[in-house]
Amino acid sequence: MVLPKISQQPIIHVDATPDEEYPLRILRAYRENCNCKWVSDTENPVIEQMNKDCHQRAVILDAAITLLEQEI
Repeated sequence: MVLPKISQQPIIHVDATPDEEYPLRILRAYRENCNCKWVSDTENPVIEQMNKDCHQRAVILDAAITLLEQEI
């Protein structure tokens, strides 16, 4: 099985310095990865759903990041 193309390379490394910003760095990296979109030359309902799910994850991560930023 060949995976479809993705619009940008995902972040695969997060600075793991054990400080109070560490959880935010993790969430921000996952959030940045939500900007990656699956791309296909043809209409594909699976890819469309994957991109919709990615958008929903972005909304949830944005809310979590906002909450954590208020705590720090």
